[in-house]
Amino acid sequence: MGVFAMKWKIDDYDGEYRVVSLALNSIVKSDLEKKEDGMLWVDGDEVFLYPEKRKQMVSNDTLTYLKQRNNYDVFEIWQDGRIVLQFDVQSIDNYFFVTGKCNSNCIMCPSPEISRRKGQNTDVTSLIKLAQHVPTNVSHITITGGEPFLIGESIFDFLEFLKRKFEKTEFLFLTNGRIFSVKKYVDLFRETAPVNSIVAIPIHGSKSEIHDAITCAENSLIQTKQGIKNLLKIGTRVEIRLVVCKLNAEDIVNITDMIVNEFPQIEYVSILAMEMTGNAYVNWKKVWIPYRKAFQLIEKAVDHLIKSGITVKLYNFPLCTVESNYWTLCEKSISPEKIRYIETCDMCSMKNACGGLFAGTVKLEKDDLKAIR
Repeated sequence: MGVFAMKWKIDDYDGEYRVVSLALNSIVKSDLEKKEDGMLWVDGDEVFLYPEKRKQMVSNDTLTYLKQRNNYDVFEIWQDGRIVLQFDVQSIDNYFFVTGKCNSNCIMCPSPEISRRKGQNTDVTSLIKLAQHVPTNVSHITITGGEPFLIGESIFDFLEFLKRKFEKTEFLFLTNGRIFSVKKYVDLFRETAPVNSIVAIPIHGSKSEIHDAITCAENSLIQTKQGIKNLLKIGTRVEIRLVVCKLNAEDIVNITDMIVNEFPQIEYVSILAMEMTGNAYVNWKKVWIPYRKAFQLIEKAVDHLIKSGITVKLYNFPLCTVESNYWTLCEKSISPEKIRYIETCDMCSMKNACGGLFAGTVKLEKDDLKAIR
């Protein structure tokens, strides 16, 4: 799952990697002891590691940090004693990170190319171990990468575990969809995916010349469209994502035409403003388009989808860059640690309702933001 902190540490740790749940009171401690899955128990100013019931030495900073966390939060403890938060009970943005590798190399991707080529895989056994500690009543979890299905068929062992344990949790799979052009993978997904699953797949152009130029992968549009068709055929809920960049902004209307004509049964369409890190930062002259201009170019596409009965969501757009009658479509979609507000935002009457902007995008976008009075 997502790594949220790196500086907290058990000073006298024994060197064994493990996953633990956090207990901050005796009731939760008793509950976690029954599960025998491993626990970090904070008792006053002392920290104990279970099932060994071993007292551990931690700094005052680490102790304070743990006390500020939540019962049932899940941590990895690394061989050097570092404590890494992997599941936050209070967050609605928890995720399992499967691999940094990807079989596309989108020029506006917020991840760098080196991650695509040399990114690490998370061992499926480790993913299952983490999932064993996550409470069954969690409302939402994202499965992400890279391209998570690139690790091969072993991912379906993980999905099968999730399906058995989490009967009510909504799972969002972020994938380029190309793997689902292969029937075997579609069949395995149908057999193992949790009941409440949504597969989110991006389309970058209405024709291969645009889409494949953005993904830097020949035939990727053909594979993606076939993947979407195959998933819809087996009854999978599908979200289509449109990331607006300079290369496809004027084609978004054509993409929505294609969606309405070929995939009318999809769950919804999400239209995203870019996060300018990784490949997007390297290629910013080719891909950057100010958020306000991006919205102006997609407005007709949004109207077309809505009139066709397809739900639309707008991600990563500050409210001041969007016409007010579309504000209800805007989601607070940026992870808390990435959100930034500039001085102009402090004077805005809609700041509390606005999702802000990405930290990596402030420099490019700050002069275009205007306070709403």
